[in-house]
Amino acid sequence: MKVVILSSLSYSLINFRGALISAIVEEGHEVIACAPDDDPETAAALSAIGARYCRIPMDRTGVSPLRDLATVRRLVALIRAETPDVVLAYTQKPIIYGGLATRIAGGRARFYAMVSGLGHVYSDIPGRRHALLRRIVSLLYRIGIARASAVILFNRDDDAEMRRHRILRADHHVVQVAGSGVDIARFTPSQSIGGPLVFLMVARLMRDKGLVEFVEAARLVRARFPEARFRILGPVDPNPTGITLAEIRGWAAADDIDYLGETRNVAPHLADASVFVLPTYYREGLPRTILEAMACGNPVITTDTPGCRDAVTDRSDGFLVPARDAPALAEAMIRFIEMPELVTRMGARARATACRRFDVTKVNANLLDVMGLGTDGNSAARSRPHRAIGDLAPLQMALAVPGALLLLPLMIVVALVVLSALGTPILFRQRRVGAAGRGFELIKFRTMRSANDIEGRPLPNAARLTATSRVLRRTRLDELPGLWNVVCGQMNLVGPRPLLPETVDNMGAEGRARGKVKPGLTGWAQVNGNTLLSDMDKLALDLWYIDHRSVRLDLGILCRTAAMLVGGERINTLNIERGHAGIIDRRS
Repeated sequence: MKVVILSSLSYSLINFRGALISAIVEEGHEVIACAPDDDPETAAALSAIGARYCRIPMDRTGVSPLRDLATVRRLVALIRAETPDVVLAYTQKPIIYGGLATRIAGGRARFYAMVSGLGHVYSDIPGRRHALLRRIVSLLYRIGIARASAVILFNRDDDAEMRRHRILRADHHVVQVAGSGVDIARFTPSQSIGGPLVFLMVARLMRDKGLVEFVEAARLVRARFPEARFRILGPVDPNPTGITLAEIRGWAAADDIDYLGETRNVAPHLADASVFVLPTYYREGLPRTILEAMACGNPVITTDTPGCRDAVTDRSDGFLVPARDAPALAEAMIRFIEMPELVTRMGARARATACRRFDVTKVNANLLDVMGLGTDGNSAARSRPHRAIGDLAPLQMALAVPGALLLLPLMIVVALVVLSALGTPILFRQRRVGAAGRGFELIKFRTMRSANDIEGRPLPNAARLTATSRVLRRTRLDELPGLWNVVCGQMNLVGPRPLLPETVDNMGAEGRARGKVKPGLTGWAQVNGNTLLSDMDKLALDLWYIDHRSVRLDLGILCRTAAMLVGGERINTLNIERGHAGIIDRRS
């Protein structure tokens, strides 16, 4: 197949998408990579991996309608001339105008929008002018992705934000992937550099990347620890929030920071750093710089904002701090200075996280599968699941609403038990993945007490459970509030288990296959062993259910759930073997 990739910056085609382009070429597809820059170096690098570079005029940060119209006309001409099977666009203007051009050009091309971050327009900036700009861009996004085969997101917050602005429709196929991934063979930990700690920030020179806060925090830290070093690495950016070289040089002249200029190879700089810092309040996707730092074994200090909190687990592989809060940022830096062993400990966890979740080979395999470019080219076209109770809304509501009312007295009793045993809050809420990758907030009764170790991290789950908690879990009474998720249309009565976004990401293609239907309050895995099963057994049973679901099977699962509550969980070996046989059939 022929694939056209649209970008607004040529160097990103190698730095951010080089591994993906190589993977597409290795699968035997032809790739034409497009960007507006006259960049012989990028063109040569693309040619070396078997792709062709095409220059497309595009004013990345401008607002001239005439220039944007010229971009659309050139894209239409390109798509008609090349007749691609797939058009993949990333960043704002390529997505908007690439999607529109693909529709105008006609033909067989499937359009995929990779939203690598919503950017400056969707940052939390007050004022009517910015609100108007956001409405205009939202309208353009809506037009651009109207007929997208899939919208690929890098973090769970962007899904909600795009729906809030009515960019995404209910029927859009949305897939969340683990960012751009990172080459864990290229970015590897180095030996400890020793001496004073070095805090490194890598970013485009923009205010909303948190540069001012980084400098203010550096001043606060150096007032107490003058030996600490603070470095900034990154290019000037024409964005409206860009910071000038004169300002950067002023900070450097005052000895607040060291400015390292710009580079296309950050690995040596990460090797010379102790801690990576990104105090951004820009609307990120999943910052590649954070992933590279984690792969190098650098603990990370970043903000508790979309994208950043998807990468870093607070107090495990780094610290999350409030945005635009230089004192909080300085406090996190000081913790590393006062407890230098945290650099090694958290750095090791960061490396483990990068290898487990963000390995570029895993991420690219997921992307190829989404676009139907992998070895199993027909994976995206598998048959839709059979109809079951969850597909028949009147039937599901006829069961769920009376059931919720009937069980309301019992739920009040359980709530009082939780309040007495664990205190407030009574309910536990957590983000889970629903159908087609859409996120939702799962509601359950809380079963764990709040208890942390000396570093402030929650104790293991087993240490936080009480005797009351175990009874609630064994009898499944803690899951009764999930009926509200069913009534709201976020879950079915019967379906696969509702899982965390990162768990689904790690499952790859099989995790996305689970997203063909909504998760269930109960399901095939739950009645065939549930907590007694391994994760692979549960996955096999979930996928078997999706391939065989029906109203009759759902009614049987509901009856078996009631029996399980009385008789306890039991492993059904025969059904587990059938589930694994189904996985083998899927992969063959």
